[in-house]
Amino acid sequence: MCEPMTLMMAASAVGGGLSAFGTWRQGQIEKKVAENNAVMAERAADDAIRRGEQEAQQVQRQTAALKANQRVGMAAHGLDLSYGTAQDIQDQTDFFGQSDVATTRQNAFNEAWNQRENAKQLRYQGKAAAQQANLAAVGSLLTTGSQVASKWSPTGTQQPGSGQVSSSSTGFKRTPSRSGYGF
Repeated sequence: MCEPMTLMMAASAVGGGLSAFGTWRQGQIEKKVAENNAVMAERAADDAIRRGEQEAQQVQRQTAALKANQRVGMAAHGLDLSYGTAQDIQDQTDFFGQSDVATTRQNAFNEAWNQRENAKQLRYQGKAAAQQANLAAVGSLLTTGSQVASKWSPTGTQQPGSGQVSSSSTGFKRTPSRSGYGF
């Protein structure tokens, strides 16, 4: 039957191993969540471009409809549409329509760029979380190993808190060596 001190050290080692595994696993989960969020940000970027193009096409249709209404109105008043003020109005309508289309596309591009940069940042954070968890897990294992090792010595186990080594605490009797030096 194992004695209590050995059981405590074994439990401490197992607990340290479980703690290290839990820390490592949490880092892996955080990395996966960050990757999923990055994928969603990239999808949002693609959607921004798609929506931007749809809005740009809508602006083009509205501009064309406005220009058609202007032409109908000016023609109804007997104006020649090919020169002068009538032509200037049509040219301005085309210019501002194209400007609105370019602005709409640029806004969509800016939104998409922002989402893609966000995706990069999320991936970086996920990798950093995983690395931090790996380091914490290794630290936990080293600490546990050190704590367990500190309870053992070549002549037996240390009594907790006393700093004294006792050969009787292991349940084994210490026999003197022939050399007199303990080995």
